[in-house]
Amino acid sequence: MITARKHPLLNRLIYISLVKAPLRSSFHRIYLRQAAAPPGPDSPPVIMFGNHSAWWDAHLVMALNEEQWHTDGYVMVEDTQLSRYGFFRWCGAFSVNRRDPRSAVESMNYAINLLTEAPRRSLLIFPQGEIRANDARPLVFFQGAGRIASKVAMQAGACALYPIALRYEFIGEQKPDGFISVGQPIVVHRGDEAWSRSASAPPDPRQITARMEQALTEELDCLRADVVAYRLSSFTSLIRGAWSINRIWDAVRGLEQIRRVGEDDGSAQ
Repeated sequence: MITARKHPLLNRLIYISLVKAPLRSSFHRIYLRQAAAPPGPDSPPVIMFGNHSAWWDAHLVMALNEEQWHTDGYVMVEDTQLSRYGFFRWCGAFSVNRRDPRSAVESMNYAINLLTEAPRRSLLIFPQGEIRANDARPLVFFQGAGRIASKVAMQAGACALYPIALRYEFIGEQKPDGFISVGQPIVVHRGDEAWSRSASAPPDPRQITARMEQALTEELDCLRADVVAYRLSSFTSLIRGAWSINRIWDAVRGLEQIRRVGEDDGSAQ
């Protein structure tokens, strides 16, 4: 497997130049809402798991971490992708090869060690394992995420899993808007019989995976319903992107800007 080579300065430079700058130039806004407070200094190890519907997905979650959460973030990436774009190792990327069971186990053990050997660590996983249409149902996850969460909980005492729903829409502007909706974390505790047959048994990875599928499905469906209905008041702007041509032209002529879609109900500006 290809291991991470996390470097704080290079991580920041890559984020500013190859993640944030393209988001600003390619999107009108990146919007965020969170159902719970971000992980704090005393939070258990964090696993962020999201739907994988677009090339931009990891960029949005990295923006969430760099702008808001400030955890020591890592991400599991397909080996074929990381071998092409190895510089993302400096941002905490490491590889997984799901076609090789032995290599996949090595990557899971590496992820477990990362999450348990130092505080304030987080791991981003796209457990669908491939890009799927945003509204495709049911969500089907690989079992690896549940196994990682189970073993982390056994070693660290607990593991917090945050469902992150991602969506992209054109809403009355020249460029699309990106949406990040973070649900309530699923906290897996060591010794909690809700996750295992007995207090001494490890949490059941299959049960964890099923709960993750349910939580992300609910978050995605709620996000879709709110965006389609233009109910945007629960969102804040994480990153402000480029103006549409008509807004630039109106500003040059000194005209009042036209109202944004959904703005008349007091939604996010």
